[in-house]
Amino acid sequence: MTAADLPPDELEAELERLRPLLAASLDAVIIADKNGHVLEFSPAAERIFGRARTDALGKSIGELIIPAHLRSAHDSGMERYSAGEPHRVLGRRIETEGMRGNGDRFPVELTVTEVKRGKHRLLAAFLRDITDRKSTEAALRRSETRYRLAVRGAEAGIFEWDLTNNTAYYSERLEEIVGRRQRDLRGDIAGWQAFVHAEDLPLLREETRRLLRGEIDNMVQEHRMQRGDGVERWVRVTAAVDRDSQGRALRIAGSLADITERRLSESEISRQREALHQSEKMSALGSLLAGVAHELNNPLSIVVGQSLMLREAAAEGAEAKALAERAGKIEQAAARCARIVRTFLAMARQRRPRRGAVDIETLLDEALGLLDYGLRSAGIQVTRQNFGPLPPLQADGDQLAQVLTNLLVNAQQALSNHTGPRRLIIQTMPSVDGRFAEIVVADSGPGVPPELRRRIFEPYFTTKPAGSGTGIGLSVSIGIVEGHGGTLTMEENPGLDGLPRGGALFAMRLPIGAVAETEALPSLPAAHMAGGHVLVADDDAEVAELLRDLLVQAGFTVDMAADGAAALALAQARDYDAILSDLRMPGMDGRALLQRLEAETPHLVPRFAFVTGDTLGLGGQELRTLGRPVLDKPFTRDSVLAILARIFAPA
Repeated sequence: MTAADLPPDELEAELERLRPLLAASLDAVIIADKNGHVLEFSPAAERIFGRARTDALGKSIGELIIPAHLRSAHDSGMERYSAGEPHRVLGRRIETEGMRGNGDRFPVELTVTEVKRGKHRLLAAFLRDITDRKSTEAALRRSETRYRLAVRGAEAGIFEWDLTNNTAYYSERLEEIVGRRQRDLRGDIAGWQAFVHAEDLPLLREETRRLLRGEIDNMVQEHRMQRGDGVERWVRVTAAVDRDSQGRALRIAGSLADITERRLSESEISRQREALHQSEKMSALGSLLAGVAHELNNPLSIVVGQSLMLREAAAEGAEAKALAERAGKIEQAAARCARIVRTFLAMARQRRPRRGAVDIETLLDEALGLLDYGLRSAGIQVTRQNFGPLPPLQADGDQLAQVLTNLLVNAQQALSNHTGPRRLIIQTMPSVDGRFAEIVVADSGPGVPPELRRRIFEPYFTTKPAGSGTGIGLSVSIGIVEGHGGTLTMEENPGLDGLPRGGALFAMRLPIGAVAETEALPSLPAAHMAGGHVLVADDDAEVAELLRDLLVQAGFTVDMAADGAAALALAQARDYDAILSDLRMPGMDGRALLQRLEAETPHLVPRFAFVTGDTLGLGGQELRTLGRPVLDKPFTRDSVLAILARIFAPA
C-alpha cells in the first residue's frame, strides 16, 4: 500500500506521531491539506491566535487566521496550489499579518513547507508572533530618526572616534562649525589636533591623555582651531570614553560647539570691567591730587630751603656736624616725597595681581599719609588702635592699598559736610582663632540707611551726589577682598569707642597664611666693589653725575654717555662689567640700545639694566617683559648697589 492510498485512520496515525513535536514548538504550527483546510493546530497556535484546536480543525486557513485585506490573495494562491501549481511562499520566510480570534491583526513571520505522501500534498505552516520585535524595531527607527534630526538641528556638532580602527564619525553640524568635510578630517585624534592652535594644543593633549588613562570621567576643553577657510574660531569640546570590561578605551564620543561670540563677549566685558576699575582708581586719585600736591610741596620746600642753607653754610666754612644735620633733613624730606609718589603710583598702576608678603600696618600708614592733608583740612580726627600684632599676609599690596584707600576716602567724604563730630577710627587685630587679620574702619558720619545697606556693594550703586563717584569703588573693593579669600561687610556703627551710633562701619577679614620666603638679594662681590667698570647712559646730566658719584664712592670706575648712540660706541670699544641705561633718551633710547647690544655684543646683555622714572606709563610696564633688571627713580645708594648685585650674581 502506498502513501497515496493512506486511509483516514492511517493519516490520523501520522498526525498523532507529529503531535509531541508540535506541542514542543514555541512557534505556531498549522498543518493543512492542499485545499487549505486545517488538519492540525498546535498548542502554540492556540495561544498565539486565540483559537481552540477543536474550533480550528477542518476550517479554511484563510477564514481562520488571514485578515480580510489579505484573504483574496491567499485564496487565489491556494486555488493555484490545489490545481497543481507551486505555491509562491513555499520555502520562503516572509513577514505578513495574522488575525486573532477576536479579529485583532498582528505581525507574524511565516515559513511554509510541503509534505508529500504519495500523490497527496500537505502544507506545514510555521508562524511566529513578531509583535514585540516590530515594536522594538519601530522604537529604534523612531529613536534613530529623532537622533538624526537632533544631530542635524543641534547647535553643537557630534563626533565619535573609534580607537580600535582609527575611524571617525562627524555630524553635518560639526563639519559646518570646523569648515571641513569628513574626508578632510582624519579618523583619529592626531588628525583633529592638527587644526588646533599651537598655544592651546599642549593642554588639550594632556587632558586627552588623562581622559584615556581614566584619570577623569569626562573632558571639557575650550580651545582655538583653524577652520578650513583659514578663519580662527573658539570651540568648546565635551568628550567621554567608552571602555570594555577590562577598562580599555574603545571609543571617544562627544560634542563640539562654536563659542567664538561668547569668548569675544567675555573678553569685551573683561576689558570694560578693567576699564571701569581703572576709571574708579583714577577718579579716587583725582580727588586726592590736591592733597598729594600739598604733601609734596611741604617736603620739597624743605629740600629746596635746606639745600640753599647747606650751600651757604659750606661757603662760610661751617662745621661738618652742622652740614651733616642739614643733609640728613634733605634726605628725610626727599624720602618722604618718594614714599608719597610710590603710594600714588601703586594705586594707579594697572597690572595683574601679584602676591607677596604684605604688612597691613604699613599699608595703613601709606594710605593715611596720602590722605593726610584732606583729612586734616576737613577737621577729621583719626584714631589708630592696634589690638595685637598681625603677621605679614600673602597678598597683593597694591590691591589692598586700593581697598584701604577706598574705605578711607568714603569716610572722608561722608564726614566732610557732616555737622556733628568728625571722627575716624581704624582698628587692627587678629581674630579670636588666629586665622584672620581683622581691620575695622568706622566713622561718626550720617551712615547708610538700612534699606540701602544690602545694595552698598552693587556695581554702579552710590549714595553720593551726582558727579561725586562712579559707584564701583566698593564693588571693586569687595571683589579684591574676596579674591584674597576674605570678607568685607558694612554695618551700622554701634558706638565704637565713644563714636555716636549710626555712622558707617566697614569690617574686613583677611586670611593669615604662610608667606612664601622671598629670595634675598645677593651681596655685591668684593672684587667688583674694588674695580668694576660701569657704563652709565642718561641724557639728564645731573642724574648721570649722581649715579657716577654713588658708584665711584662704592669703588667702581664709571664712564658716562648722553644718549644710546654714544653708549653703544663705548660698549663696542670697551668690555664693561655693567651698563645702566635710561629708558627715555633722544635718538637711540634704552630699548634700542639693548636691541643693538643683543645683535652686536650679546655677551653684554646679561650685564644690562634699565634706569627709569616711567613706573606708570606703558614703557615702564613693558620693560618688565624684557627680562632685564629695572632701577626705579628716585634711587638710593642701596637700590643702585642691589641692581648691580643682581647683575654680578652668578646664575
